[in-house]
Amino acid sequence: MLDPSLLQAYHQTNYHFGDTLLNIGKPSPKAAALLQEFDPAGGLFITAWNPLGKELTLEDNQKASQNLKAELLIRGLNVIDGYGVSKDGKWREDSFFTYPIDKEASIKLCCDFSQNAVVYVSSNGFPELLLHPKFS
Repeated sequence: MLDPSLLQAYHQTNYHFGDTLLNIGKPSPKAAALLQEFDPAGGLFITAWNPLGKELTLEDNQKASQNLKAELLIRGLNVIDGYGVSKDGKWREDSFFTYPIDKEASIKLCCDFSQNAVVYVSSNGFPELLLHPKFS
């Protein structure tokens, strides 16, 4: 089980890509417009930073991020650079928004890159937090 304060932090994070802002549980018309043609697939907001909450150096996080982006591109997905930032601006992680992708593949990437959680966005633009199976 994830620490409740960490879970709360994920729910309060602002997830940015391009000119789009995502917040868990709040529909995004911009994301919906981008993803509509890929229905039933959606999009995934994911980072490779700090796997399973273990803080890495900036250099190691950047290397992990490059590996993630390469994997997404190898899979033939569209990739937009982004970042997640806490409401108070004290925490930030480089991330990617990638599409089209389904929930199953999203959870697999969450596991492959040892993330506690990822944000899946349905084709109607609704962002939801998907937890790593070990925390479900």
